[in-house]
Amino acid sequence: MAKSKEGIIRNFILDCAESLFTQSGYKNTSMDKIAEKCQISKPTLYNYFPSKASLFLGLFTRFQNEISEKGKLIMGQKRDKYQVIEEFIDLSIEYMQEKRDFLKMMLREHHLVVNECEDIEEHIHAEIRKRQETARELGEFMKDIVRPEILKDFPVELIGMALTTLLEGAFWDSIKGEVNDHEKMKKLIMRLLKNGILA
Repeated sequence: MAKSKEGIIRNFILDCAESLFTQSGYKNTSMDKIAEKCQISKPTLYNYFPSKASLFLGLFTRFQNEISEKGKLIMGQKRDKYQVIEEFIDLSIEYMQEKRDFLKMMLREHHLVVNECEDIEEHIHAEIRKRQETARELGEFMKDIVRPEILKDFPVELIGMALTTLLEGAFWDSIKGEVNDHEKMKKLIMRLLKNGILA
């Protein structure tokens, strides 16, 4: 899907900011530095992001949205559902590894953002809604291969949440640098799913 000019510029700003945040941290990255790296004026930067905190939170939102969008593309394919789930796990772990340095910095310095952000409650609620939406989509996709007794006792959102929770475990291991064997992690998650909720 073609992006608007505003969307392209916004994404470019996010790319530049991610690079600076990852390199220097949140505290040591100013809007002046971001504008300079983007080669745009500060007023132009503020037209897209009203504060450094909103820009930082925009990066995390983009991270989640990109995984979600790629996941939807994979789930839209007419293939064996077990293979699709494995591919979704692959995609998630690979993307976490790719963004590992930024995510480590984000976790280390997110408390600074929370103190500066005026609409942090709104952002938290938006992230929770996004997580629930992703869990629902995964649950709907998986329900054809879920054990009947599991479907009887649990809603599809909770079934999808089982996979996202396992992936969050991989996320934390990735941040700590403990995911050295991508294939083993994928096999472990698949085994846990097959021994737990999948038929």
